[in-house]
Amino acid sequence: MPHARISLILPALLLIACGGGAGSSAGPPTVAVSPGDDLQAILDTLRGPAVVAMAPGDYHLRAVPFTDTTCGNCPDPSEDVPATRGLLVRGRDIHLRAAGGRQVALHTHAGYGVLFDGCDSCSLEHVTVTDGTRDPDGRATDAGVVIRNGAVLLDSCSVRDNLGDSAAVQKIIVGVSGIVVREGGDATVRDCRVERNSWDGISGYRGARLVVENTVVDGVDKASGASSGGGRGVGIGLTWDARGTVRRTLVTRYWKGIGVFVNARAEITENIVEDVLTWGIADWGADGGHPVALIRDNAVFETGACGVLVDRAPDAPAESGDLVGNLFVSTGMDHRYDSGEPYCPQRPIARVAVPPGFDIEANLVFNARQPGDLPKETTLGDETFRARAADLLMRLATSPNLRASRFLGAFGPA
Repeated sequence: MPHARISLILPALLLIACGGGAGSSAGPPTVAVSPGDDLQAILDTLRGPAVVAMAPGDYHLRAVPFTDTTCGNCPDPSEDVPATRGLLVRGRDIHLRAAGGRQVALHTHAGYGVLFDGCDSCSLEHVTVTDGTRDPDGRATDAGVVIRNGAVLLDSCSVRDNLGDSAAVQKIIVGVSGIVVREGGDATVRDCRVERNSWDGISGYRGARLVVENTVVDGVDKASGASSGGGRGVGIGLTWDARGTVRRTLVTRYWKGIGVFVNARAEITENIVEDVLTWGIADWGADGGHPVALIRDNAVFETGACGVLVDRAPDAPAESGDLVGNLFVSTGMDHRYDSGEPYCPQRPIARVAVPPGFDIEANLVFNARQPGDLPKETTLGDETFRARAADLLMRLATSPNLRASRFLGAFGPA
């Protein structure tokens, strides 16, 4: 649709979708778009409510340079950061959906692939977001989807293969995340697949509110450091003062698993973290912070370093969090980390600094490496572990995404 025709055609589309008259109760107007249309120009005409129904196909976006007036993950958030964006979504009740749930792919070709900035009660549904690039400035919070200053639902989406140029990533280390939630962002990520992105799978920074449920975060390549590929960074991370809930989600083939950092608060329940290069779950105060994590009924399987790290400032507030009812299997398997550096002591539960009131109880350990002289966690035999873990294993297996894990393949109910 040529740009000059948008203002003429869009009102007709809205009238058709609404039933054509004032006072219609047919729901939000629907705007039908196709891969050849200028999607950004159409969105610029909308303030909502509206449903943008995307016909099947590949939508190639154009990277637009802009200045991000805040830095999402810097010690000084007031810094200006040069970056690029692929699609800017603003307004209220703006819903981008694949028409009929069919295959739609947004090839963003930008650092901030789809940027929801000031979009309240908005959503992205049944859409693939891919082909993000790495901006030259390492402060840019590049991601397939970036959300701030509004509430956004990501439902049944795939955010994948946002890798960026390998030379650029190797130079600045920071890659392209899957999903980033920032200042004033309130995001729900439900029934999604976040796969083969070159930095954190899902991150929440300052002022972020985040719910992740029934989702798969898979690095695929299990890359780390300056190497190229997916799975670098943290599978799911909440830092600064972010708040979040992570439940019934699989994190796999990543450098690190699920992290709660600085002063973040999180509930981490009934997840599986497996096949990670270093630690599985971390509750880390970053040398002075007071994160609060409720870590309950998770399974951590096949880690290179510790299963879980608890390292909090000693003057923690009364509400300290807990570590209850988790399963730790085949942790500490990489002998390169036996010194405890640079990640954590090589134990299924690395108790570096446990604040008063932080309960650690009813966790089960099986087949864990525990080298060195530090106190060791009690480990169970195969039959005893399976019997005592049976209830949790059954609950985890009711999730299709978790049921496909290597862990439940080895220990789940028949």
